[in-house]
Amino acid sequence: MNETFAQGDLLIERVADVEPSGTLLAPDATGAWVLAEGEFTGHRHAIYDRVTMFRDEALAREIPAGLYVGHVKVEGGSAQIHHQEHAPISLAEGTYRVRRQRELEPRDAVLVSD
Repeated sequence: MNETFAQGDLLIERVADVEPSGTLLAPDATGAWVLAEGEFTGHRHAIYDRVTMFRDEALAREIPAGLYVGHVKVEGGSAQIHHQEHAPISLAEGTYRVRRQRELEPRDAVLVSD
């Protein structure tokens, strides 16, 4: 499985195929499933293809709090994630877990001694 994609501050990881569970998310008024939206630019990571998006915290236990976005299930073809400043990412049929990537600050670094 181990397919991983990055688009800006999002990390999209293919996971074992599961049936949607937890909370089903709906597309916005334009018909897009929005994975993330920029606070300042308004740019967004969005899927315009037919997918099922859902959030199930039980499927994201190992992800640090606040970084889990949700799961996307692609069926009946492929789907693309679009963003105004990044190349589109094409997702094949399957289930993907979406999370935000975290930038590490120098204070987060841990020095290891031999």
